Amino acid sequence: MPTGPTVSLIVITRDEQELIGQCLKSASPFCSELIVVDSLSTDRTAEIAKGLGARVFEQEFTNYVRQKQIALDHASSDWVLLLDADEQATFDLGREIEQAIAAPNPADGYRIQRVLFHLGHFYTRPIYRDRPVRLFRRDRGHIGGVDPHDKVIVNGRIGRLEAPILHFSYHDVADHVATMNRFSTRAAAEIEPSPLVALQMVTHPLWRFFNFYILRGGFLDGGHGLYASMTAAFYVFLKYAKVYERRLKALHPR
Repeated sequence: MPTGPTVSLIVITRDEQELIGQCLKSASPFCSELIVVDSLSTDRTAEIAKGLGARVFEQEFTNYVRQKQIALDHASSDWVLLLDADEQATFDLGREIEQAIAAPNPADGYRIQRVLFHLGHFYTRPIYRDRPVRLFRRDRGHIGGVDPHDKVIVNGRIGRLEAPILHFSYHDVADHVATMNRFSTRAAAEIEPSPLVALQMVTHPLWRFFNFYILRGGFLDGGHGLYASMTAAFYVFLKYAKVYERRLKALHPR
């Protein structure tokens, strides 16, 4: 039985049989509890998770914020590590987490860098400045944000860990496009259409591309940086195009 602080891993899933095993295995050496909230998968996701010792709870999908809060509600350890099914904790991260929570005066939550792997390339440069809070005291944190962009909100001091989470997000370009389509639909639903939305379809994607490619140094990653910058801009365009579509339907109902 653990004598020091314990960690629960929480993950939400739906049809993630190809990825959930590696996700759980990466965290099991330092997590005393594995929690999976599964959205009625039609593949072997739940079976694989149970076989690796996870407690699996079936829950019809609501939204990303609510689904992850449900997973958090099932956790019982002192600390919680939040991973997505397509993410893996590195060995060094596990060691760093153990050291951090055993320290005399740990923070209440910790930011952890996510390193995206896509098209055979690890994006280690700051083009993806993605360092969300993923480790936190269970009694000091909850899941907030605006669907589909959930985030951990911590009541207390936030620290930073150096070892990364590896993010294996997309199988290929087609999968990336499908994900952008799905997420942009949810993000657009949270935006109130304005008379300026047609202009936003132009200005916001242009700014996103400039930010990613120039300010964040995407050009230093060659073709991979160009791809990342273009797809980031395209996601923003899709989001505002769907808001624009909703405004047109409101102005000219059939």
